Amino acid sequence: MTGPFSPPSTIAAPPAEPADGKIGGDGFWPDLDLARLRQAVRIDQTVTPVRLRDVARGAMLDVMDELEDWRVEKIEAGFSTLADVPGRRRVDDVSDYVVRWFQAITAVVAADLGDRQLGQSVRSSGVDRAEELGADIDVHRRNVTYAVRDFLGVPRIIAEAI
Repeated sequence: MTGPFSPPSTIAAPPAEPADGKIGGDGFWPDLDLARLRQAVRIDQTVTPVRLRDVARGAMLDVMDELEDWRVEKIEAGFSTLADVPGRRRVDDVSDYVVRWFQAITAVVAADLGDRQLGQSVRSSGVDRAEELGADIDVHRRNVTYAVRDFLGVPRIIAEAI
């Protein structure tokens, strides 16, 4: 018998998913708000908070590695956090460095999640969907390069061997 007055079930409910929360930076790099990331990349609830956190951690590490020499220069110049580094420009009262940092992270996350979805789509929806996803992933990977180059103030030129 079920209903509002039924005795409680003896089967344990599955543990609740943890809230998105934040991922702490390393002291120099800012924390990453996972709810904001989820909205920026338009990630639906099929991507669990645990999976999003794992992908976002990897993205942060990838971008940190790309920008390590720049970070060391700024620390040697006396800046202890990215927020302390004067931006070249400000948009919505946010430094261009902080904007580009977030753009790079979101692009890596979008590309990584797309790669995972690509593997599933090849099995379930066929080649047409896989080609569409592959093109999207390429755009996200290009956007990672653009965000990092813009962060560093270097040209966006990407050359491929023909």
